[in-house]
Amino acid sequence: MDLHLKNKVILITGGTAGIGKATAFEFLKEGAEVIVCSRSKNKIDSFLKDAESKGFSPSAFSVDVSKENELKSFINEIGNTYGHIDILFHNAALGHMSYLTQLKKDAWDTIINTNLTSAWMSAKFILPFMKTAGGSIILTCSLASKIATTSVGVYAITKSGIASLTRLLASELAPYKIRVNAVSPGVISSDMVKETVLKTKGLPYACHSAVMQRIGAPKEVAKPVVFLASDAASFITGEVLDISGGKFIVQDPWAPWEDFGISVPYI
Repeated sequence: MDLHLKNKVILITGGTAGIGKATAFEFLKEGAEVIVCSRSKNKIDSFLKDAESKGFSPSAFSVDVSKENELKSFINEIGNTYGHIDILFHNAALGHMSYLTQLKKDAWDTIINTNLTSAWMSAKFILPFMKTAGGSIILTCSLASKIATTSVGVYAITKSGIASLTRLLASELAPYKIRVNAVSPGVISSDMVKETVLKTKGLPYACHSAVMQRIGAPKEVAKPVVFLASDAASFITGEVLDISGGKFIVQDPWAPWEDFGISVPYI
């Protein structure tokens, strides 16, 4: 299927690792012009090296999306360089393991600003470069927006905000022919998940509540993002797409595996 993404200008925040990196490469395969940002110079260098090895030539910038001036300058530079921006994939986020009653104010502010406020600012700043010809905005939500994990409460709060922001922006930007959707990953083998859930809880814990009994790969989120960004999804807006391997859709997802004598993938 031709997704008509060739030469489209794609901006990805948090685009140098995990889901963001996988999505950048999927867009590049479609012939798009991809620009990513990250706070980490090391991740940028690694991303560009990997892209070059695959024959791709994306652009990458060092940006802290939680800082309004940095984010606005980055979007303005890209918009003014190309004259327009067709697709925004706002993927930048931080995780933080702490009970809410033990969370310090500066950590609260950092997570809220990075995960939620930056998504709102990105949509606001990109509008002048998208509203003339229309476009697509995809935000990264999380299954945590529906079923939170107590020990990472502030993360869940930001992702609940992303779910609402998706629907509100979809309504507000529809007159400009801008569609707004979100992907809602479950447990994906990203750097964030490896440093939080997998490191502290282990693989069986991460898998047991999903009917597929495994965690996902970044590319399994990347491909739906590309679909939502494309004309193939031209009548889809305001949706939060669950990509979780069927996590929490039943109370006993492990039962068929045991009853049918099938080994679960993580053993």
